[in-house]
Amino acid sequence: MKKYASILSNNEYLKLFRQKAETILNNKAWKPDSLLSGMEVQELLHELQVFQIELEMQNDELRSSHESLELERKKFLSLYDLAPVGYFILNQFGVIEEVNTTGSQMIGAPKAILLKQRLQEFIATESIKNFYAFIRKLQNTGQKQNCQLWLKASTGQSYYTQIEGVGVRNASGDKQFYIAAVDITERMEAEQRLYNANERLKMTLEASATGTWEIDLQKRTIFMDDYCYTIYGYKPWEFDGKYETFFEAIHPDDADKMRSAFETALKESTEIDLEYRIKNGSVLKYLRVRGHIINKDKDNNKAASHFVGIMIDITESKKLEANTEGLRLNQERNINKAVLQVQENERKRISESLHDSVSQLLYAIRLNFQNYKEVSAKKDDFAAINDLIDQAIKETRNISFELAPSILTDFGLREGLKEMIKRISMPQFVVKSQLSILKARLDPNLEISVFRIVQELLNNSIKHGRATEAHVKINTINGHINILVNDNGIGFNVKDTDYLLKGSGLRSIKNRVNLYNGSMDIKSTVDKGTSVYIILKHDN
Repeated sequence: MKKYASILSNNEYLKLFRQKAETILNNKAWKPDSLLSGMEVQELLHELQVFQIELEMQNDELRSSHESLELERKKFLSLYDLAPVGYFILNQFGVIEEVNTTGSQMIGAPKAILLKQRLQEFIATESIKNFYAFIRKLQNTGQKQNCQLWLKASTGQSYYTQIEGVGVRNASGDKQFYIAAVDITERMEAEQRLYNANERLKMTLEASATGTWEIDLQKRTIFMDDYCYTIYGYKPWEFDGKYETFFEAIHPDDADKMRSAFETALKESTEIDLEYRIKNGSVLKYLRVRGHIINKDKDNNKAASHFVGIMIDITESKKLEANTEGLRLNQERNINKAVLQVQENERKRISESLHDSVSQLLYAIRLNFQNYKEVSAKKDDFAAINDLIDQAIKETRNISFELAPSILTDFGLREGLKEMIKRISMPQFVVKSQLSILKARLDPNLEISVFRIVQELLNNSIKHGRATEAHVKINTINGHINILVNDNGIGFNVKDTDYLLKGSGLRSIKNRVNLYNGSMDIKSTVDKGTSVYIILKHDN
């Protein structure tokens, strides 16, 4: 800068040149050998004029170059001084010889105060070793070096800076360091926030038993994190990262569903949320994946390039769900069992009341009528009354049997079913049976359930099916009671749920079937009859 300030104007240069030329000419004491002729004088004058014009042109060029140089100098000074980067020129001892405006602002002191001070005075204590190592590299290598350190301003504020520099020698041969400093505090704070967020995310994923995965759709490769490897039972080096290998590990029953869901998501750019199973050795695991497509260039209409998502091991939650469902079913069975027991107890109570009171009264009335039969003149009237009493006794017995068959309690399921089938059978409804059940007595509640199921099915054949014939087949195989009841009734459409829900008959049967973890299969064809197959489990 001092060099530029000492440059003289063009006119001053010309005067200086003229003085030097006259001095040289006088020293030579030049004298012409002879006088010049007029022609020679004219030629010499012409040459002098040409030289004069050339000098004027050169002077114009010199002035133009000087103005351009001055303009570039101002541009350089503006760029140097107003740049968003702090520039420092240090001597070999680290003393500041030059600094721009941004540099002085970073340190928080005017340029005049900073000059002749050592830069290391403004370096934070925790970064001073890095700074000295940086200076040593500049001295020894002669190559560009960089480092990061905390810059401590005179105001007390600190900046995390990225500094780069190079060592050069000035005109005197002394070592100088040209250093540029960039404030990266905001970037470092952002990186720290990102790092903290990643750590929190990592901890959250670990705490929630969640892994991450990413599929490169162009390369057909998949990346999984360490937790996903753990879920799949892989070592990181055992998984080849291929798209197909990922699906091969999926349970065969779920593989097609997963492939179809992924293909649909790719075509329609939708999210996926699926549950599937994998076999990790001998252990069956339940997983849940959620994901979506990223990097879809809508402007260029390019295909999506990545599929990213999370993977959650839900095996334990599935076990809890199964346990909860088991508890719910047990509770439901206990409730049904209690309801059915209450019903049976009430039926037994009513049956005993009919048998012990109403039936006994009817018998007493009949005996009294027998005593008056001989003395009465109207024997036909007594006969009609006697028939009505017999019919009432029979109906009472039937009602008592249907409510609580004592034969079932006294002689077991086989005899109880035989008696029930005998009572239901009539000329317009024939029931055939094959009762190959165990002769040993079963649990009383189980015997009552089988009896009520068969009773309800035969009643449905009469009432709803309008059948004329029914077949009952019961046997026991491998600890299971198999019940098959079919008829030749009008049948119905098994897909008609409204029909199945009518009345309480089928609901009662289903409750009894569920009570013993059984199953029921209904097959029916319109105008061709109905077949009901029931399996009940028992421990006998």
